[in-house]
Amino acid sequence: MKKIFFLLIFLCAAVYAVSDKPSPISLPKSVFLNINPAPCNAVCLDRLLVNGQIFSFMSRYDEKYSTKSLEENYLDYAQIFNLLMYYEYDSRSIRLAVLIPQKSIKNYALTSVNAVLAYLLRQRGNFELAVFNSVDESEESIKTTLNEIRKNGYLYVVAPITQDGLETLIENSYGIYIFIPTLHKSLYDSVSNNIIFGGIDYNTQIEALNKFAKGNITIFSGESKLELGLNEMVKSQNNAVENTLYFTSLKDNFKKAIEGNKNLNSSSVYLNMPRFMSGLLASQLRAYKQMPLSLLSTQINYHPDILNLTQYEDRKNLYLANSIGAIDTHLESINAFLGNNMEYDWVNYSISIGAEYINLRFFNDESEKLFKEDINNYGQIEYGTRIFKAEQYGFSEQKIED
Repeated sequence: MKKIFFLLIFLCAAVYAVSDKPSPISLPKSVFLNINPAPCNAVCLDRLLVNGQIFSFMSRYDEKYSTKSLEENYLDYAQIFNLLMYYEYDSRSIRLAVLIPQKSIKNYALTSVNAVLAYLLRQRGNFELAVFNSVDESEESIKTTLNEIRKNGYLYVVAPITQDGLETLIENSYGIYIFIPTLHKSLYDSVSNNIIFGGIDYNTQIEALNKFAKGNITIFSGESKLELGLNEMVKSQNNAVENTLYFTSLKDNFKKAIEGNKNLNSSSVYLNMPRFMSGLLASQLRAYKQMPLSLLSTQINYHPDILNLTQYEDRKNLYLANSIGAIDTHLESINAFLGNNMEYDWVNYSISIGAEYINLRFFNDESEKLFKEDINNYGQIEYGTRIFKAEQYGFSEQKIED
């Protein structure tokens, strides 16, 4: 663990060291603000660590309840986020807040902050990054957190929320500028110009995937909001959807759904489910001697995991949509040091574009532009869409016919 922290501190020094002379640029500072008035004793703090709720731990840490082990953990994380360094506010600094509903987005809580941090480090400027953990997306939590953000003087916010917190966030966004990397503008009809969206345009991805569809369409789906939404998009673009089969766990009866289903061999199958289930279903199709004309999936399955979860014969007709474009090498390296993946994680990619947009528009329009994507007049990142085929050892880009 100590070695990891040392590497991260070394990375920060490397980013700012542009010559053999000390850099005149102040090191950045991160701030964790506690919006929970209840005290958190040693048992409470330890529970937060065990559950991976790092931001809650950092914001609620109190020396009078600490133990030696808790103090060591606090100091380790404080080193990463530069909490221990003297920092004098510079009016030219980029000041960004990240609103984190930790229970809702789980693993994305830490990677979201790291994606913003990586972009700011890449630009080598002064910045102050504050993390506000709303814990969940209840109306009270979102409103309280937004008030804390305003009270602490932050005007620009990155908020990786789910659809559950969207309406409350929008209705209480007065006085601040919010970028939502996780959702698409189409989910909310009327939004003021202080809200920008960075979610993937799945409709456009499905439109491109349809060029590789043959015969009738069968949908294999989970039951999350995203997966059900993808089903409706496929159906709205295809009159040939013949059937929708739902799979939610390993306990499902795959044999009953697949074996003897003669329609599958003359159709294309949309895999609207997570990578693990998609890989399992692809292998089960071949196990029960069903070979669809093509397997199709959006961004949710564009990841090397799908190669590890299947044999080549299972996936040789698998086509995947991808909207992640070219990535700046230096930015990618910083993300890698922070434990982030950009090449296959569209949320990290979206967050980086959003951080860049805020920086160029409100702080420093002379900063180097790292991404080719722009924000359209409706407040949505415009992504390109490419189609890749799953090959034996990786993905190969396919030409999309007009």
